Amino acid sequence: MKRLLTLLFIFVVYFGTIPTIHANPSNYRIFLDGKIVTLQSAPRIESNSLMVPVVPLLKKLGYTAAVDPDIPDRVKITNSDNSITFVIGAKNIYINGKEIRMPISSKSYNGVTYLPLRAISQALGKPFGSNPTEQYAWIGVAPSKSQNIPPELQGKDFRNAVWGMTVQQIKRSETLPLINAVTELDDYGMSNMYYTYLDYKGEYNGYKAVYTYILTGEDKNNTKLYDGQIVFPEKFSNMQNYIDRFFKISSKMQLSYGTPVDTERPRGKDQSKWAEDLSLGNLSLTDYYNVGRNSYYIRLYKSMHSEYPQLDILVSQR
Repeated sequence: MKRLLTLLFIFVVYFGTIPTIHANPSNYRIFLDGKIVTLQSAPRIESNSLMVPVVPLLKKLGYTAAVDPDIPDRVKITNSDNSITFVIGAKNIYINGKEIRMPISSKSYNGVTYLPLRAISQALGKPFGSNPTEQYAWIGVAPSKSQNIPPELQGKDFRNAVWGMTVQQIKRSETLPLINAVTELDDYGMSNMYYTYLDYKGEYNGYKAVYTYILTGEDKNNTKLYDGQIVFPEKFSNMQNYIDRFFKISSKMQLSYGTPVDTERPRGKDQSKWAEDLSLGNLSLTDYYNVGRNSYYIRLYKSMHSEYPQLDILVSQR
């Protein structure tokens, strides 16, 4: 979707002393009152301040934004009770007419403007905070810390990890038993990329599962997390059991993620014959879920050269 440059502004989120070494602008997640906000532009960090897109943030709060036609670079953001005014490049911001001096001047990148979170939190009357290690920040209520809540809603991406983590960081954060670890060159030899696979034994929604962290990089000893996979290893002699398991797991995912954004089903095939089609490698089922910046694909399929079908969930950044 095309941006309207006069409407896309980004708040710089100020944290005081976030160690720059922990900051990865493209990996930070922003939460508003405990819920993740999907951002159109990647967060940035400048002078230890985290920067967050304003449009998706303020739309959640009912604000509208406009540029002053008479004063260059003057931005006014309002709702029925509040008014935030500032000039891009200046360090002062006016909240309902009261001037506040910011620790860093507002910035503009590619037509998107940024402000410090400290000033924004004052304007909204909401607290703020951050977790530099897990790379997420919040305004209002912090994300929940419950095993019953999906990782994306706890400031994480896959299990206890966030995209971009190294092997060492994942091993420190993961609590499940490690059952396999391997690093290899691109299977097809088409690039100089290395792939690391870390397999952990656990459960997903009550079913036995293997969590696979997939990392990649040009340096064999410095691959970084970019994908995840949850494989359900249990084998059945009856093909219908796989189909039933697919729908049971997907139903449980709906409780956390809502209705799938898309589904793939066989067309023109009698559902009573799906088990037979699956055994012949002629059936595949997929449900797609989007949560924050992540995509979940639960899929069931069988290769003609495989003895058993594969049931798994792919987790990736969308």
